[in-house]
Amino acid sequence: MIGRLLRVIGLLLLLLATVSCRSSAADDELNGRVTLWHSWSAEEAFVLGEALSQFQEINPDVRIISVAIPQDQILNEFHKAGEDGLGPGLLIGKDSWIGELAESGLIRPLSPDEIPPSLINLRNRSLTQYQDQFFGIPLSLAPRALYYNKRLVSEPPVSFDELLQEGSAGNQVAFVPRFEEAYWGIQAFGEGLFDEQNRFTLAESGFTEWLSWLDEVQSAPGVILNVDDKSLLELFATEQIAYYVAGPDKQALISKLMDQENPFEFGIVSLPGGPQGAGGPLLPAETLLLYAFASPEQTRIASHLAAFLVNQQQSIRFMRDLGRVPANPAVQVDQRIYPLVNGFSQQANTAVVIPNEIPSDPFIAAGDRAYVSTLSGLLTPEEAVCDFGQEVAAILGYTAREMSLPYGCNASTE
Repeated sequence: MIGRLLRVIGLLLLLLATVSCRSSAADDELNGRVTLWHSWSAEEAFVLGEALSQFQEINPDVRIISVAIPQDQILNEFHKAGEDGLGPGLLIGKDSWIGELAESGLIRPLSPDEIPPSLINLRNRSLTQYQDQFFGIPLSLAPRALYYNKRLVSEPPVSFDELLQEGSAGNQVAFVPRFEEAYWGIQAFGEGLFDEQNRFTLAESGFTEWLSWLDEVQSAPGVILNVDDKSLLELFATEQIAYYVAGPDKQALISKLMDQENPFEFGIVSLPGGPQGAGGPLLPAETLLLYAFASPEQTRIASHLAAFLVNQQQSIRFMRDLGRVPANPAVQVDQRIYPLVNGFSQQANTAVVIPNEIPSDPFIAAGDRAYVSTLSGLLTPEEAVCDFGQEVAAILGYTAREMSLPYGCNASTE
């Protein structure tokens, strides 16, 4: 039903664009209709609608059709509609989709004049780059950080040692021990999985040391490692634990689950650091992507709308009303006004961006196997990391020059 309705909307827009759109070469004013797809909740969509209304007030000859599609369906629906030539002019999606959608030709690269220079820093470039081109503009960031109960904790820990001390003292910490959720300790023990040239640097990464640390502390007092994230969230919301590692999306759930008659205040700070430096979680980002087969005028409207939605005014709107972490580097997140957003914003400064050339699903699956096999005792950390490296090398077809594996771990790729 959703797919059929979206195709009808797309066809109507295509016909309307053919009949009514003026040539932008003759008139600099925007004129026409464009569809925006997103997967925001009803409350979030209301705030988004306010921003879209403001854009239409500035551009009275533009009409925006905003369509909400469930998160678990939107990518598949975009593929279907896009392949039929009926995709939306603008899509609010995940940065992890960029490689897949660019490879399939469904999103278009942006030219330098379509991206305001103030929006692009090294982090944003990394989030949207694929094969030396840039696709889309990051809208908001969602790194995992450390939630803490202010009623139980006065000074949150800044190091792994302090975190363990807190656990021993009764202030327990909980997080999911899987690749995406617990990526944050890798660069705290080393240089991370990829260098600045996107070379796979597993030998120097710190992955083995991080898995060794997790294996050692999984039975320590005050440390709860469990894949049941829902239960961990409930433990934090009911004040049975003091610390919880999660992303910005968990804030509303925690507030809803806590005792409404005696609620507690929670804070957000950066994850603790290790021997080699700060913790570095992955950096998921909501990103504005432009459909490759939109009409020239629809593309023009979509690119202007994307730049509008990430400008300072709209970034502040989404931060103030929805608690979203702005990707626009020009937006100052004042700790006094937005303390929770500031915590995630600070964490984003040390967060890690996986190159879009890496197919995320098999990469994450290989990483998950390393965590599971280590924490179950099936493999040593060294063996688990070696297996991970060999899997990644095989998936990506890496040569020896494109990676560095730990000593004694040989890849089958020549």
